[in-house]
Amino acid sequence: MFTRSVSFRLVLFSVAWLAIALVAGGIALSQIFRAHVENTFDNSLYSHIEELLAFSIVTDGNFAMRGHPSDPDYVRPLSGWYWEIAINAKAASRSRSLWDQELDLKNMPRPNLGELVSFSASGPRGEPIRISAETFTLPGLEDEITIYASGPASEIEKTMEEFNETLTLSLLALGLGMAAAVLLQVVLGLRPLKLMQSRLHDIHAGRAERMVGDYPSEVEPLVKDLNILLENNAAVIARARTHAGNLAHALKTPLAILQNEAANMRDDRCKMVNEQIAAMNELITRHLSRARAAGGVGVPGLVSDIDDIIMSLKRTLERIYIDRKITISIGNMENLKVAGERQDMEEMLGNLMDNACKWANKSVKVSTVLSGVYGLIIIEDDGPGVPDDKLAEILHRGKRLDEATPGSGLGLSIVTDLAELYNGALELGHSDLGGMKATLKLPLIEGK
Repeated sequence: MFTRSVSFRLVLFSVAWLAIALVAGGIALSQIFRAHVENTFDNSLYSHIEELLAFSIVTDGNFAMRGHPSDPDYVRPLSGWYWEIAINAKAASRSRSLWDQELDLKNMPRPNLGELVSFSASGPRGEPIRISAETFTLPGLEDEITIYASGPASEIEKTMEEFNETLTLSLLALGLGMAAAVLLQVVLGLRPLKLMQSRLHDIHAGRAERMVGDYPSEVEPLVKDLNILLENNAAVIARARTHAGNLAHALKTPLAILQNEAANMRDDRCKMVNEQIAAMNELITRHLSRARAAGGVGVPGLVSDIDDIIMSLKRTLERIYIDRKITISIGNMENLKVAGERQDMEEMLGNLMDNACKWANKSVKVSTVLSGVYGLIIIEDDGPGVPDDKLAEILHRGKRLDEATPGSGLGLSIVTDLAELYNGALELGHSDLGGMKATLKLPLIEGK
């Protein structure tokens, strides 16, 4: 689910690219700083080489030292700070810090005359050291001398560790700050889309008919097009329902004339004509209900208050059946609001409640129950009920309406059709009151 989110993708890609850039930049900075530290270290060693060269003299054609560097590190035994002067790859003089050891001159590069070289090597104890070396000629001495000066590589590594630690903490703080900035930018940048989503949810839930609010210029054309689409859709549905109603009215008038004419007939044709007229009336009523409901299925903003519809039908039916003294009691009510047009809900509930009143002895009970994303409207009566083997036949009857007996089960068939169009269902069973129980299952509005 998160992988389909635009916000998640933007944040993920931005943070990933940011992490790659920071890591690459950190590595580059570390390498640059290492080169600077090594160069500084080599320069300090070169100053010691120059000092050693100044102490070098030639007496009677022989090499000698008239002094030694004053740095105490060159005195402390095996300190890593060493110097050694070689003639023809043989030690002519060395620092006291070497004690009784020598540098491995045979495996070290010998620079050419006037050339300064720096390299890494191993000290007398195998410890890593950094060495700078240069070759010189001295007046009165036939052979060239090479001066080696070294320092412990641990000095460089210690400096690098401190730098890398500081660099890592700095880049981490920078990365977290930039990641927070990216997150804030994505949240603020996509806020208009969140607002659109909220407005669309309000439309689906029936709390609004169109999208309102201030939107940036990039999104405003889309909002206008959506509002135009909603308005056009509502207009098309209204025209379709008007045409369906006009067609039904236009057909009922000729049928009424035919029915009056059939009443004057005195042979068997009268019965046949009346049966066909009744069947045609049922077809018109049923398909008009289906056409009206189909136009409203899935239309945003259609919400029906079931409690209000039930109370309105209760008052109407109690007046209609006042002679039979039918009592309609209201049981548990869950304040249901279902997705659908009120006229369709009134037709379904009206058929069910009217059917219960027709068959009831004295009482009808109506209640509602929540069941997940569905609302259940339960209508019970204390009438004779229906055998189990007849329940399915009442709903479906195993054949088409125009092949059925005219006038039988039309109300329940219309309820079944309308419930299915609204992704619901009608179930029949036995009531604790002794009669039949009809359970109408309809989807709730979003967020209910």
